[in-house]
Amino acid sequence: MRHRALWRRVLGVLGPGLVTGASDDDPSGIATYSQAGAQFGYATCWVMLFTWPLMAAIQEISARIGR
Repeated sequence: MRHRALWRRVLGVLGPGLVTGASDDDPSGIATYSQAGAQFGYATCWVMLFTWPLMAAIQEISARIGR
């Protein structure tokens, strides 16, 4: 019983990240990401400073709605 509770807790923590990561890694997406990375390199990394907090907030809101 304890093993099942631990497994459930681990999936609860990792689940949203695994689903999000797996949902957008199709072959055409990987080709697009590779081309964008080759063309722009690290020049657009500053965008992460603005988009990461928004992404984290939306993930948190979605997790709370899904309870």
